[in-house]
Amino acid sequence: MESRIRTHRFRHHTGYKIATYFDAETGAEFLGPREFLEYLSESEGAGQATLKAVINDLQLFLRYLCACSDLQVQSGLRLSGSGLFLNRVLFMYPSFLAEGHRSPSPFVSAVAHHLGFEGLARSSTGRYLSTVNSFLKFNDKEWISQQAVNERFEVDTFVSEEHLIEQLGKMRSLKKSEKAALLRKSMLAGCISGGPKKVTRPHLSMPKRFGRPQDPDYRFYEKCFPIDKILDLIKNASSYRDICLFSLMAGTGIRTSEAMQLRFEDLLIEDELVQILPYADRIQVYDDLTDRQITELSFKGRTTKDVLFLSPFKEIFFENLLNYISEERDRLNPSHEFIFVTMANNAQGLTWFDKDSTSHNRTFKEAQRRIGIEDRDLYSLHSLRHFYGTWLRNYQPNDEGGFGFPLSVVKKHMGHKFESTTDGYSLPDHKATVRKIQRAQELIRREGWDLTRIKKIADG
Repeated sequence: MESRIRTHRFRHHTGYKIATYFDAETGAEFLGPREFLEYLSESEGAGQATLKAVINDLQLFLRYLCACSDLQVQSGLRLSGSGLFLNRVLFMYPSFLAEGHRSPSPFVSAVAHHLGFEGLARSSTGRYLSTVNSFLKFNDKEWISQQAVNERFEVDTFVSEEHLIEQLGKMRSLKKSEKAALLRKSMLAGCISGGPKKVTRPHLSMPKRFGRPQDPDYRFYEKCFPIDKILDLIKNASSYRDICLFSLMAGTGIRTSEAMQLRFEDLLIEDELVQILPYADRIQVYDDLTDRQITELSFKGRTTKDVLFLSPFKEIFFENLLNYISEERDRLNPSHEFIFVTMANNAQGLTWFDKDSTSHNRTFKEAQRRIGIEDRDLYSLHSLRHFYGTWLRNYQPNDEGGFGFPLSVVKKHMGHKFESTTDGYSLPDHKATVRKIQRAQELIRREGWDLTRIKKIADG
C-alpha cells in the first residue's frame, strides 16, 4: 500500500542533510524523529552517510507504527482480546524486520501484508534495530515535555495504552481514519516520552530463534570478495580508473570513502606509497570544495596514516595510474585534486566521493557480471576490504615461512582501533583451519602415533 509517511529532507544548519516526517492524511509533523536527527548531526558528529541510513531506518519504523495503528482500528481496537500495549508493538518489531509476512505472529504478519513488506536480510536487521534503540534511548533522556505533546494531541496520550484503546473506542463520532490518526500520534508520543511515570521502553533484539550456529566464518563467506576471482575482476574493469580503484582497495583494504577521497598529495608515486590523512590535519586543502561537499566527507577515525600495499595489486595500481590520469581524468578537465572522478555523461570530471553508493558500485558490479557472477551474488566495493583482511590474516606469506599474520598486525593495517572490529573482517578462514587439521591428521597416520604418544608430546 502507499505509505502514509511523507519524508521531507532539508539542509540543517550544521551543513548536513537531515529529514522530518509528516502524516500524509493530516499533514502533521511526527514529533521526535527530527529532534533525534538534529541531535546526531550536532552532538554525535555523525557523517552524512550515517544520517542517510538513520533517515531510512526511522522511516520504516514510522511506517510500522502507522500500520499497527491502522490495523488496530480496523480490527475494532482489539488484539487477541486485550488492549494494544506500545511495548508489545515495539517487541514485535524485530520479527517484523526479519520475517515480514512470514512472522509466526498473526498481527505482525498482517502488518507486513498491509505494507507489502517481505522482511530484510538477516545482515541488515541489526542496523535497523540499533537505530530504533538509539532513538528510544535518546527520547528517554531528552524527552519532549508532556505539556508540549498534550498541546498537539486531542486525547490524553499518557494514560496506559489499554485505557487509550478504550477511550478511542468510545469516540463513536470519529471516523476510523481519525481514530487511526490519533492512535498513530499516541504510539509515537509513547516512544518519545514513556508517559508521566517515565516508563522505560524496551531494548529491542532479535528473538532467540534467530540464533546462528557458532560458525565464526559466517561474515567472511558473506562479505569477502572471492579470492579466486579477484584478479579476473580487475582485468575485466571497463576503464583505467576502475582498474586503479579496484586494485587500490583490494591491495590496501582502505574503505570506499577513503579511496574516493584520496588526493594527489596522498600518493608518493616514486616510492609507490599511499597515505590516508585525517581531515583535521589539513583542513586548508579542501578549499576546492563547496560547504555542501565538505559535509559529505567521511572519516572513520583511522588509527594510522600508513597503508600496507600488497602485491600484485600495488604494481597493477601504479602501472595503470598514469594511463588513467592522461587518457581519462585529464581529458575531463576537473577543477579539484581528488584522484577519482565521475565519468558519467551528465557529470564528467566531478568529485566522486559525494555521490551515492549506487554510483560507486555500478561499474564494480558490471565487472562482476563479465566474469560470470550472478546478479543475486553480486558484491559491493566494501567486499574488497574484507578480502584484504582475510588475505592478510590467512594467506599473505610471512617471514617465518608460513602464511598469515596475527590479528594485532591486521588490525593496524586496516586502521582499526579495536581488535574486536578487525575480528569481523579477518577471522581465520574455516577452509584454512580445516587444511591445517587435515595435514596434522595425515602426519599422525603416517607416523602411526597413538593417542597416548600424542598426549605426551602435547604435554611436553
